[in-house]
Amino acid sequence: MIEFKATYFDGKSARPQPVVIKADKSFLLIEGERWPVRLEVSLSDCKIDPPLARAARTIRLPDGGLCETDDFSAIDALEHQTGLNSGLRLVKFLESRWKAVAGCLILLALFIVFFAIYGIPFLAKPLATLVPPGLVKTVSHEALNVLDRRFMESSQLAREKAQSINALFQKLSNEIDSKGNYRLEFRKSRLLGPNAFALPSGLILVTDELVALTQNDRELTGVLAHEIFHVKERHALQHMIQSTGLFLLISALVGDIASISSFAASLPTLLVELGYSRNFEREADREAGLYLIRKGWGTKPYRDMLQRLADSRSGYRVPSAISTHPDTLERIKRLQELEELR
Repeated sequence: MIEFKATYFDGKSARPQPVVIKADKSFLLIEGERWPVRLEVSLSDCKIDPPLARAARTIRLPDGGLCETDDFSAIDALEHQTGLNSGLRLVKFLESRWKAVAGCLILLALFIVFFAIYGIPFLAKPLATLVPPGLVKTVSHEALNVLDRRFMESSQLAREKAQSINALFQKLSNEIDSKGNYRLEFRKSRLLGPNAFALPSGLILVTDELVALTQNDRELTGVLAHEIFHVKERHALQHMIQSTGLFLLISALVGDIASISSFAASLPTLLVELGYSRNFEREADREAGLYLIRKGWGTKPYRDMLQRLADSRSGYRVPSAISTHPDTLERIKRLQELEELR
């Protein structure tokens, strides 16, 4: 039996009445100290308001009345006995102990760091496969608009040359991924120079400067195969998820929906200007290298092209999407090792 003093309000007037409450596992017995109040109510019909710092605890009765008490230990015992507000007892414990709160904040920070380093990259690939085709098309369209508006001009490539490369590209994309929807377009860019971009929808952009830098079709095939594998493995979408995942997580925790929407609108710019991670570049390099090896050409044409691209980067404001110092030597070495293993 739990016994404690409280103040009773009948729900019809503001007049307080001091009472004594006796509680067992099933019923509350409320008896007035000065007024003739005697109520017996089932605990299952009562509600105990959650604790709020050091505010008085409230028991709400089924007839609209309520009882308030400062005997926190009695209410804690009543909650423990009846199982009411079991989850909120932990909240109260944390609120009343700053060390526990500090510990929880540290654990939350560690979780966010762990999730950013391991969780988001792990989830990026399966999440990328779930992005609706309509959204993929929209993101690619916006990214293309950014490129055309900020960096690119109309191609000045000769029609015969463009048609020849397109024919090579169509054959290549069919061999690598016959189910994909790939398209090749050309642009000229004084800012980007020799460059190529694979957009999530399957559109691959190649600059006139890149075409001019190639010495044969095998070198160009290596570059195009690299870009096709970026699309096939959905690297652009994975990269977008990884780049924005931590921001979206923090925004979700603080409820900043406006920032989430604003940041989502800038995703095409991130896709264009941040480039791919080393892991994505290595994966695309490996698959392109394996394709060239299967063709009997080896990886040398692609290695030569990567080196020439790296050597040509001086004077351009934006790094190449397919060859960036200081990774070029490492990438060339990996391609050479790949060929030696075969």
